[in-house]
Amino acid sequence: MALLLAGGADDPNLDALANAAAKAGVELLKLRTPSGESPAFCWDPAAGAPRLSGRELTPSAAFIRYDVFTGMKDPRPAVNSRALAWYQSLMGWLLSEPSIRIFNRDISQIAANKPASLVCAREAGLSIPATQITNEVGSFSAAKLESLVAKPVAGGDYCHSLGDALNKTELRGGLAATPAIVQKRLVPPEIRVYVIGQFAFAFEVRSNSLDYRVNQDADLFMLPEVPKEVGMLRKLMARLGTDFGAADFKTDPDTGQLLFLELNSSPMFARFDQASEGQLCAAIIHELTAHEGST
Repeated sequence: MALLLAGGADDPNLDALANAAAKAGVELLKLRTPSGESPAFCWDPAAGAPRLSGRELTPSAAFIRYDVFTGMKDPRPAVNSRALAWYQSLMGWLLSEPSIRIFNRDISQIAANKPASLVCAREAGLSIPATQITNEVGSFSAAKLESLVAKPVAGGDYCHSLGDALNKTELRGGLAATPAIVQKRLVPPEIRVYVIGQFAFAFEVRSNSLDYRVNQDADLFMLPEVPKEVGMLRKLMARLGTDFGAADFKTDPDTGQLLFLELNSSPMFARFDQASEGQLCAAIIHELTAHEGST
């Protein structure tokens, strides 16, 4: 059993997985591209396994992440283009080899679309916040601006109060250039649930920020039990063809009910693994290496 870890050299999530693999005695193959340096890689789709620096790659399982960290340090377009080319090349090979176990092999396009995922979440029995996908943001009354939040339909930015978002948005006739997700503003507790094959872990995320990613001010606490919503979350993930992911929930201020926000099929997990004392990464390694065949 050999596990391939592929992605950026500066990805702390892959560092955490490498440490877990070492503790489990799993053989590692690494294809982690450092900034400004690329290994020799060649894959002939008609011939089988690719070669990396002259060595044939024949893993039993693989975990691959798109390298976002190099682009954070160096925002030049060429850096992100390089990361995308490596990711697509490696993922193309992994997807074409059903004998290599990977997570989310049969993932649906819906998983990458936040509005469609919300609809599927409701159909799976999960409760979601009152939501509009709209660019008619000029129609909201001033009294409602702080009770609503806005976030981009395609991701790539933080969650803001609707008032703050409007202060940065040019309107023409009350219309923004693009639609956004506008939702009821929720309150703590905020819960993140990781589903990793047969395993599930839940964490409370405590922060004074509307979106803790802005100030990186979150404290993480592993919960002794996963919330009851995990059953419906698994139903949603089955619909979306995912067996690995992290779902975010936050609390309705009026009812106290946990509401589903989104499912990330390639989440960060290094800090959460620390909060779990290594249980998260151990579960990832187990699910990738303790099975025969593919997902």
